[in-house]
Amino acid sequence: MSISSSATLEDVIRLSGEGWIIDWFVPREKAIDHIRDTIASVSCRAKERFGDRVQPPTEEVLVDEYRRNPARMRGFFQALGGTRTPDMLLMVWRIIQGMEIKEVRLDYQRALTFELRVVIESPGGEEDKPYVSDNIHDFALFRHIGILEIDNRPVFDGFYALRIRES
Repeated sequence: MSISSSATLEDVIRLSGEGWIIDWFVPREKAIDHIRDTIASVSCRAKERFGDRVQPPTEEVLVDEYRRNPARMRGFFQALGGTRTPDMLLMVWRIIQGMEIKEVRLDYQRALTFELRVVIESPGGEEDKPYVSDNIHDFALFRHIGILEIDNRPVFDGFYALRIRES
């Protein structure tokens, strides 16, 4: 399927099958503005953390990336619909761009504490500063992470769209 050069963020979200992010928002007419604000927050965090060394996920970049790899972007749009924590969405963006999960730490005590700490690194071994969240809903991002073993050793690998059956 060819994506027109004038495709918008809403177009690619809907083409990816993730229109629910827009349709379920209340009030619906403010959905795209809210999504744009969230993307702007993630882009701001990217600039703060990396300066000009990393391309931030702007609206234009997301549309262009969707043209190249719709499957990867579907996963990002699902994450965008499920969390609003800029650091965690930036982590997702970085994993989609090729970073690898090096370390995950979870501190959880029922009804007392939750802290998720994730370190990612480039295939060449360069680490980002840890991504940290105290929002328990951010843990849901891990349902998108590939889980496997290589030589009987545990590996979290990649960030993928969920396959949700439609009724």
